[in-house]
Amino acid sequence: MSSLYTYFENLFKEVYTLPSIIVTVSIAVFIAYLQELKDEREREQKKKEDNASNEHDDKESEESEKQEGSEDPAPKRKAFALPSTPLPPPNTTRIFMSDELAEHDGTQEDKGIYVAIKGIVFDVSTKKEMYGPKGGYHCFAGKDASKALGMSSLNVEDCVADYSGLNEKEKKTLDDWFSFFEKRYPIVGKTEA
Repeated sequence: MSSLYTYFENLFKEVYTLPSIIVTVSIAVFIAYLQELKDEREREQKKKEDNASNEHDDKESEESEKQEGSEDPAPKRKAFALPSTPLPPPNTTRIFMSDELAEHDGTQEDKGIYVAIKGIVFDVSTKKEMYGPKGGYHCFAGKDASKALGMSSLNVEDCVADYSGLNEKEKKTLDDWFSFFEKRYPIVGKTEA
């Protein structure tokens, strides 16, 4: 770049006509543009070479692991991923009284963990780490938590079945939660009317 500045310095020491100056400046700008293109191509080429080198290293490490007899580790499951097996058909014939539902809060090992939304009871026992006694969503366990889910609240006092006081946005949130649970957890019954 310094040679370009020197070129312009020398250019204006001489007496030139305006058209020749315009042509000269245009050529200099074009040369700078070509240099920038060349630099960009070199960066892209270097990036491709680095990626190819990384892929080669990854293949070598995979081959060495296979040769050592190590198996591929099981893929990590996301906390709220869809189940890998289909859910059983919904059981809507069983009716849970509120005291019976409360027994399914995860504190009794021999009973599952249930959460009710809009009167439908879901078995969330597969996510004991989330809905069990030490889980962040334990406040929902063993009760119909419709209002709390609609409000996006973790307060125990909001975990009630009556969601009639929710505004439209909160009702949409509740519907989204219902859909979320419906796709991930088996339906094991209904709450009392």
